[in-house]
Amino acid sequence: MPAGYPQALAKGRVNAMPYNLPSLQPVMPDFRGYRYPHLGQLWERLTAEPELPQVDRWLSQQLRSQKQFGRQDRLFYADALFTVMRYLLPLTLLEEGYQRQVSDMAAYALERDAELAGDRIWQAARELPASVLWYWLIQLLPGTAEYPREIEDEPFRTPYWERVQAQWAADERLAWLLDGWRPAWHDWLAERQQASGWTAEQVERFCTGQNIRPPLWLRVQKPAQAAAVEQELKQVGFTVDADEDALKARGGRSIFQTAAFRLGGIEIQDWASQQISRAVGARPGELIWDACAGGGGKTLALASRMNNLGAITATDIRAWKLEELKRRAKRAGWFNIRRFEWDAEAPLKLPREARQQGGFDRVLVDAPCTSAGTWRRNPDARWRLSSHQVAELTRLQTRILDQAAPAVRPGGTLVYATCSWLTAENEQLVMAWLQRQPEFRLSHQQLVGFPEADADTMYYAVLRRSEAPAQ
Repeated sequence: MPAGYPQALAKGRVNAMPYNLPSLQPVMPDFRGYRYPHLGQLWERLTAEPELPQVDRWLSQQLRSQKQFGRQDRLFYADALFTVMRYLLPLTLLEEGYQRQVSDMAAYALERDAELAGDRIWQAARELPASVLWYWLIQLLPGTAEYPREIEDEPFRTPYWERVQAQWAADERLAWLLDGWRPAWHDWLAERQQASGWTAEQVERFCTGQNIRPPLWLRVQKPAQAAAVEQELKQVGFTVDADEDALKARGGRSIFQTAAFRLGGIEIQDWASQQISRAVGARPGELIWDACAGGGGKTLALASRMNNLGAITATDIRAWKLEELKRRAKRAGWFNIRRFEWDAEAPLKLPREARQQGGFDRVLVDAPCTSAGTWRRNPDARWRLSSHQVAELTRLQTRILDQAAPAVRPGGTLVYATCSWLTAENEQLVMAWLQRQPEFRLSHQQLVGFPEADADTMYYAVLRRSEAPAQ
């Protein structure tokens, strides 16, 4: 188990952490004007969905149709909905506890947590009015926001909340729950703590930080132009910090409206994701396969290191994602990328030049995963996590590795990566796979990003294939 339950946020231990990172105190969205009616309408439309959608995409579609909202309105409503998503479990449990006048909130919450596996949390939360969710959110994250006027029994809620607070201070289990951390995740967290050698303070920072959105990270397409791009962004109002060809940007207007983005000079890509691209080690003239390319974020990062010399084969099971990659590659000016659909049901039919040299120089398997490492950015993903989901995904991840490995030439490199912190999808899976694959050995593996950097959390393992087939 972890070294101990984190203390309540009000005790302020988090800010004493010895990291060069911003304060990790969750904050309440800044209400200016009475915005609950519009929030309520958004919540009603969201809860009309039978299954919890990917909230960032759903919200983008909704706001595109709401022409009356300005940029600040859109930012506010997005921030407010994402904040509710981060605390969806405790908000639901608090309202249930109040309605049932539960005396031992910790015991009740632990019992209900076991019942609310997978999408059952969403099914319980979607029964609640938006006003009560935001009422409890204000209690959890005190700030300047006024209570929703739709709450007519606030005088009765206050004494109940005071009793819960007293239990919160005395029971660390409840502190975890009210911070949005499910007891069902503790074993996975303990495995991560052991694998990474985290201290108790690092564990606390990791857990608390899941409720803080990371900054916008950009990748400069051509590293030699990083200084010029940084200066251009500063001139249009962004605050920019550079880390080699990775730029952390805050403020400003929409990044999509900048000349640097429109002309292909930058791409949105999280810092941790950029580290995986670097770990592949692509060089000009090589033959590379990005097996699970998706929309091509890492494919384009690999291309930027090859300068249109050599070739990249990008595959994915989703044709529409490959079309997105096609558009992005054209905008960036990379013309050495070939795209094919591939479902991992059989090994890839090698392109002629790869077949002639016995396979690709480097293969990247950025495998489908639980996306647990993106909870800070996509908080709704945490409520889909279950043991069943992990088991299904590890079977898929293993199959993709099995089908991709033959495409690595003798002496070549296979990089396995996920955007997850679960060891079951990472170190444990890689070690089990290597036991069946004597031709490959582990060069090195690493968890990158949060809590060491203000970014997502991702994992990669660099595997080398032997020069000669195993006997």
